[in-house]
Amino acid sequence: MQLDNALYALVQIAHNFGALAAVGLPLAALRGADDAAWPRKTYLFTSVAWIVQIASGVGFGLVSCFVVGETPQISGLAFDALVVKIACAALSIGLTGLLLGKRGFVSDRTGLTVLGGLGATALFSAAILRWFS
Repeated sequence: MQLDNALYALVQIAHNFGALAAVGLPLAALRGADDAAWPRKTYLFTSVAWIVQIASGVGFGLVSCFVVGETPQISGLAFDALVVKIACAALSIGLTGLLLGKRGFVSDRTGLTVLGGLGATALFSAAILRWFS
């Protein structure tokens, strides 16, 4: 097995679990949104999932840079999809910070729905990025 493929696979595993958590945690927590403990824990774990997404996304670039010798060459629709993913990550981390810090900012149900939507949007963008890069 080639080193670059093994490293890419490890980064991809982390990225996939981060994506699963970023989408699944808020949507699953909607079932328990009326229990005060669920949303707060979900906001914390969702922010960790987004941090994993960001770190593993950077990991893809680092593997390319140090193992392959160049950064990934993306343009057009793939670049736009990457920008959308980055925006979703930034918005989600900012929103989880607000939701953890300011109770009553929005309802927990709304916060969880928005976080799930941002996760799903990033997941759709990931498919576009993968296909067009």
